[in-house]
Amino acid sequence: MTLFRITLTPNKRAAGRFIASVRRALQKALAEEKQRGRLTQSEIARKIGVHRSVVNRQLRGNEDMTLGRVAELAWAMNRKAIIQLVEQAQDRSANKIATSETATTNNFVDLPLDKEGAHISALENI
Repeated sequence: MTLFRITLTPNKRAAGRFIASVRRALQKALAEEKQRGRLTQSEIARKIGVHRSVVNRQLRGNEDMTLGRVAELAWAMNRKAIIQLVEQAQDRSANKIATSETATTNNFVDLPLDKEGAHISALENI
């Protein structure tokens, strides 16, 4: 029997985790808007000038989205996207990456950092 092993390089793993965290933040913001009865995918699509299926595919991860689209989706939900790059420090004892946040900003709700230090602030109301 032949076994196949898929390996991801650290940079590809970090990219994948970052993209997933962006999608989760957008999905969470949309869920909050839907719960409040303020917005649907159709209304978001109308605001940014695309078909609802495009918004659905991008939020579900079936289609890639650009940073510009992330900003448009956030705008349509009356939020703004904020991205922060934090410096990583190498923990030599356990060979793990530790992160240190050097700046804190009022009104930002930060998502947790993953092992590679990928980080995005949650989308918040403007």
